[in-house]
Amino acid sequence: MRQGLKYTLAVALFFLTPGAAFAFVVDSQDKPEDAGDFVVVLDPGHGGPDAGAVGPGGTLEKDLVLSVAKKAGETLQKTPGIKVLFTRTDDTFVTLAGRTVFANDNKADVFVSIHANAAKRKAAVGVETFFLSLDATDDEARLTAAYENAGVSMSFKYGEDNDEVREILVDLENNVAHHLSAMLAETIQSKVFEAAGKENRGVKQAPFVVLYGAAMPAVLVEIGFVSNKAEEKRLASVKEQERIAASITDGITAFKKTAGKKFQQAEATDGAKKN
Repeated sequence: MRQGLKYTLAVALFFLTPGAAFAFVVDSQDKPEDAGDFVVVLDPGHGGPDAGAVGPGGTLEKDLVLSVAKKAGETLQKTPGIKVLFTRTDDTFVTLAGRTVFANDNKADVFVSIHANAAKRKAAVGVETFFLSLDATDDEARLTAAYENAGVSMSFKYGEDNDEVREILVDLENNVAHHLSAMLAETIQSKVFEAAGKENRGVKQAPFVVLYGAAMPAVLVEIGFVSNKAEEKRLASVKEQERIAASITDGITAFKKTAGKKFQQAEATDGAKKN
């Protein structure tokens, strides 16, 4: 799909966890022209002891998004030329960093993390899709990222004595994969909104830990507010889960059809900037 495009994404992340601090760098080379299947990694959020959001009726985000992800995967696997992988297929815990490491190790073409939203304002409804940015689109986007990043704090080393890390993080927002993440987010958001028929909260940017380090187009889609009683009931229905899953697969397949051309265009633009 990438037709010989070659890029290197270096991401330095400093995760501060209780009693430990570590950094990792991703160095990813593109697949050759005959790489074969278009690899999709579906990432059901949370899992294991991390239940995620809990609806007023007791619906657990981790169960809801796993069901949607599996349904989306079943459909995608029937599409010629697409290979589907999951970061988890049961009620197990996977670290946020481990999810993108898995995608990188399997040379994924896209990474889609699936979540259900929550808000203190019980009337909040709608769907939204995020792609990575160091700066959140708005306060709500910042709060959503903070919630999904719960348990992991980050310290980015800015300043005159950390210019190299600053350059890496700035480059992250300007590389080919990042620009295509915006396109993937737009495509999936439009399809999910059409299927949900609820408020369109749009495409936003925010510093989600699970998207850092991804060496491919990566997005996080919030399929609805489990904290809203009416929306929780809707999301818990098998019929609605199937509809949302189908819309996610439609977004991914639509992206696949145009991504090759966009990669070439992005490569030409990057090359012009460097010359």
